[in-house]
Amino acid sequence: MNVIRTSADTTRIRRKSSSSNNSDSEAVKGDVEGKQVVASTSREIALDDASTAVEDIFQNHYVKIEYSETRFSLKKLWSFVGPGLLVSQALLDPGNIESDISQADVSGYKLLWLLLLAHIICIFVQSLAARLGVITGRHLAQHIRMQYPRPFATVFWLLAELAIIGADIQEVVGTATALHILTSIPIWAGVVITAVDSFLFLYVQKLGVRITELVFGLLITTLAVCFFVEMVMIKPDAKEMFKGMFVPLIPQGTVVQAVGIVGCVLMPHNLFLHSALVGSRKLDRRAENREGAIREAMRYFRVETSISLMYAYVINMSVVVVFCKAFEMLRASGTPYKASLADGASVLSNVLGAGSKYVYAIGLLAIGQSTTMSGTLSGQYVTEGFWNMPVKPWQRVVITRAISLVPALIVALTAAEHMDLLSEIINVIQAVVLSFTIIPLLKLQAYAEVVGPEFAFGRISKSVVAVLTLAIITLNAYMIVSVIPLDSAGMYVALVAVVAVYALVVSYTAAFPLRCVWADRALVDRAPMFVRWLFGRSNFSIEAQNSSS
Repeated sequence: MNVIRTSADTTRIRRKSSSSNNSDSEAVKGDVEGKQVVASTSREIALDDASTAVEDIFQNHYVKIEYSETRFSLKKLWSFVGPGLLVSQALLDPGNIESDISQADVSGYKLLWLLLLAHIICIFVQSLAARLGVITGRHLAQHIRMQYPRPFATVFWLLAELAIIGADIQEVVGTATALHILTSIPIWAGVVITAVDSFLFLYVQKLGVRITELVFGLLITTLAVCFFVEMVMIKPDAKEMFKGMFVPLIPQGTVVQAVGIVGCVLMPHNLFLHSALVGSRKLDRRAENREGAIREAMRYFRVETSISLMYAYVINMSVVVVFCKAFEMLRASGTPYKASLADGASVLSNVLGAGSKYVYAIGLLAIGQSTTMSGTLSGQYVTEGFWNMPVKPWQRVVITRAISLVPALIVALTAAEHMDLLSEIINVIQAVVLSFTIIPLLKLQAYAEVVGPEFAFGRISKSVVAVLTLAIITLNAYMIVSVIPLDSAGMYVALVAVVAVYALVVSYTAAFPLRCVWADRALVDRAPMFVRWLFGRSNFSIEAQNSSS
């Protein structure tokens, strides 16, 4: 049986093996551990930057970063620009545009401060995802597979796939809506076209990392230009806009809306994606430069992530502001309207003229195409990471589109006008998955066995991370509970059951000791077999018995 250990574990074992000739017992121990190293490293590939990973997902296309002990450089920052930009577009997908439109209708300018706070929290969380990938050379999906039992890791994988497919449905239907506005083709036909044209992404990928990042950047900027133009045309109330950005108020009856804003910004598949994308920058990991190069990369990635996600905030804010003013004008004139993604074009055309709906549709089409491509990329990393098997991009596109096409077509044919309800359901799914994704992300970085003693969280960092995790889980739990209609005794029972299961699984995720810790601290070896299996310890105990015999 292969025992998966971190690179820190492997280094420690090799040191033990090299000094194991002091006694016969130590020699036997070193021999056993040496065999474990061979078993572990036989499946690892040595990368050209001296790091190790189970698979190098960027072995053909990458940007090599030379380490130098210099001050902050804009030129060097440009080498790191890209991963944060790809991550930021998930905050602008059609589901988030729908949420922005709903926010403008329900609360007007008053929750812009919460939208800003959500983006700041997202910057912090995404920076931690990038940090994990930079330090270890492995992304989040690989770490979960390595550190958790197979049954639990499989559940993680299913939840991650569910979140990706849910977001993909929103993106496909949103892109189809844009095509319908521009060409008047039926929504269902737009869904089919969107599913097929995702294969264009395969060609873009072959052009290299920088070209791929440039394409994503142009698509995001297209959305930005469209709404910036409409914001200038509609002339929003600047005083109310800045008041909403910096005065924290939650209007009565908008608590669920407020929680939904946070849920729309923190996307679970973005954590997998960001921790993988930073691997496209190959660092100088030689022993004499490793720590300095990693700290430099973390600093530049923090800056790049902050700029990219604040760019996303400005775009989201412009969407809210444009529709706030549009709804005010329609209400003042007594014109009926509907606040939804599909009706956004008619709302703007009633206020700004017929041409504005095409500007709206072009922006929606650009971001829809961008997010469908990045969703495919997220799914590729998740599948490869959890199952340690390479998935060709065209295979991933076929699988993703085959799974999401059917529900997307159902929505297009029967419930396109109820996209807001679908978005609410998908947001709840995202909230559930986020709780089980953010805990391993933060927990992994608290262990020196995973990130090394020089990068493990200290006491203050652990406290901040614990508070942040608890806050996010509480908000997500509230979102889940808020969708259960409490109109009968049976629904109250269902509510209690949902809360109990949610709390149990979250507690297990948080309390589970990682495998790298079990390697040194056999805490439950004498427990019943079921308990050892539950904590992923039974295999280690059996192996220990076989080795000792």
